[in-house]
Amino acid sequence: MPMLMLQCKTCGVIFQGKYIDEQKDHKEFKSTLSNSEPEHICSRGHNNSYIAEHYIDFS
Repeated sequence: MPMLMLQCKTCGVIFQGKYIDEQKDHKEFKSTLSNSEPEHICSRGHNNSYIAEHYIDFS
């Protein structure tokens, strides 16, 4: 299962995002992320909003 990570928009630290099912197509993946909580807090306490394009695939 691929792991998608996020990079903090404020400080650049990379932190855990979401695991995705390899069977999902691109459209379904974007829909899943759009329906999830768009705000995430990095380990340094920065709170930012993210969209599907912000996720990085490190698998």
